[in-house]
Amino acid sequence: MSSFEPIDEPLVLNLDSWSKLASVEQKVLGAIFHKHAGQPFSSLLPREQWAIEGLSVAEANSSFASLRQQRWIESVYKSWGERLFYIPASLMETLTIAYAQRVGITVKQMAQHAHVLQEGKPDTAAELLHLIAWIEREGLPLTGKGTIHKKSVQKLSVITVLSSTDFEGLGIRYDHSDLYPTHVAILLDLLLSLNLVQKSDGQIQIVDHRLQKWLQLSWRQMHREIYQACMERYGEAEPALQHFRYQLAVLAPEKNIWCHIENLELKPRIRGWLYALAGWGYGEVGEDQSGALAFRWLIEPHSLLYREQEMVSEAEPCGFYMQPDFEMLVPPEAGPDVIWMLEQCAERVTRDRMSIYRMTRERFISALARGYELHEVIECLDQYALTGIPENVRIALADWGKETDAAPLTVNRSMKVMEASTGSADDPKLLEKDVLSGVYSSFYTPDNLGLVDVPASLHGLERDHSVIEKKFSLLGFEEIPETWYKEWRRYHSSTARQIAAKAIEWQTKLGIQQENQTQYLIPHQVEGHEQWTLSGWCMLDSSENTSETEWRTFSPSEWDTMRLILPDDVIT
Repeated sequence: MSSFEPIDEPLVLNLDSWSKLASVEQKVLGAIFHKHAGQPFSSLLPREQWAIEGLSVAEANSSFASLRQQRWIESVYKSWGERLFYIPASLMETLTIAYAQRVGITVKQMAQHAHVLQEGKPDTAAELLHLIAWIEREGLPLTGKGTIHKKSVQKLSVITVLSSTDFEGLGIRYDHSDLYPTHVAILLDLLLSLNLVQKSDGQIQIVDHRLQKWLQLSWRQMHREIYQACMERYGEAEPALQHFRYQLAVLAPEKNIWCHIENLELKPRIRGWLYALAGWGYGEVGEDQSGALAFRWLIEPHSLLYREQEMVSEAEPCGFYMQPDFEMLVPPEAGPDVIWMLEQCAERVTRDRMSIYRMTRERFISALARGYELHEVIECLDQYALTGIPENVRIALADWGKETDAAPLTVNRSMKVMEASTGSADDPKLLEKDVLSGVYSSFYTPDNLGLVDVPASLHGLERDHSVIEKKFSLLGFEEIPETWYKEWRRYHSSTARQIAAKAIEWQTKLGIQQENQTQYLIPHQVEGHEQWTLSGWCMLDSSENTSETEWRTFSPSEWDTMRLILPDDVIT
């Protein structure tokens, strides 16, 4: 059985595509989106709920088939052959905008500033580079049980600016929670689910070719990849909370502007997500004068959402300021290649909006011993040192370099990764054609395994490639007279009862007319025989497309003519 994988070519159906859907299709999609968000489901809404939408079950089923054909809905197979349906993540942004009023808007811009409850930490993208560089130097062996040694876990816990308190409100679950603090579990889970590291040969190993491509991304692109993983892996699966998470990114005006969070019922769980966003460096949590929750993005929120292929060539030329005391002041604008180079040959002292690294003899010699050439390191420093390298530092680096001259140099994966980050990879075939052409494909896919249990995951399920019938069919349709659904006619009471019964059997609509007034019904039950009545939902504004209905009971004497109202694709 093949595992679930995203479609090779990313599908982006925008608001223009949505606006071209038939009104019935928009209603059906809206009802599904409202109820399930992006979570999998196995069946459509019951008849009563479709009636509230002003739709018959036949209309809903017909439109659902059409939506599947147009790939607004995808499906996978469970192990015993049952289908699971879902709205692809790539469409959630569009539908969040299209159905904001229907779902209920919970994020609104504030006119005033809020009191900060939780400041945003430095972004997680650089933390992942710090963690990878540490694994590169120190190694991360596994025990016989497949877990990381306790001493290594303790070290991982303190070398990052993240802490477990940042994520207390997420309620995530994972194996060996007694060993791994929450923030360590999340960091490792991110590295695994982004496929930057993997468990192999009794240790956590870096996936070299993936890391090389990762280092060619901009911070903006890294932030988006990490955010997509966080959204799907650590956000609660409940549709209402998923709606909120997408609204927070889609409806927020821009970064550095406070938004008011309007959802008292889910406030404790929403608070947990907002504090986690602050922990990852995406925003800050606050409250207004009334004590209501507020949030502001520190990163442009629209850049975090699904987009069609985006150009990689985002210029980030900023470097660092080298001091005579061997410290380097690194502003937040410094690119991933700068941070990666510093992680190789210097020690991180502090991580904040302005980070500090220090060049030390031990770390510098370690870099040379692992395969870096002295002249290459000096050239990198010259390239990124914004005010140059102080002469005393340059002399010291040369002296340190001499200490390794006699030692054999072993070129390992560290060297290859640094070459890739500076644009001189030995093997260009390692770089996928999409990166070379200026675009990149997603690093995170739901199929990538990590540490954290992901609720409602589609991982490991077989993709449904079956052909969807273009025409919706009704059992026994060919056996009824065409006049029943093509013409408004008066019928004998017994025939009228047959037509009403057929509408109930097929769960379709029934039209009735009296004195040129037309009403549309979703019939539910016929009672009696010679003197019979029909009960069901009636469209209030006499339009078959209305969503306002009320329960009513009719007798055949209340109409003159009638006909079945069938989905268009049944009779075309």
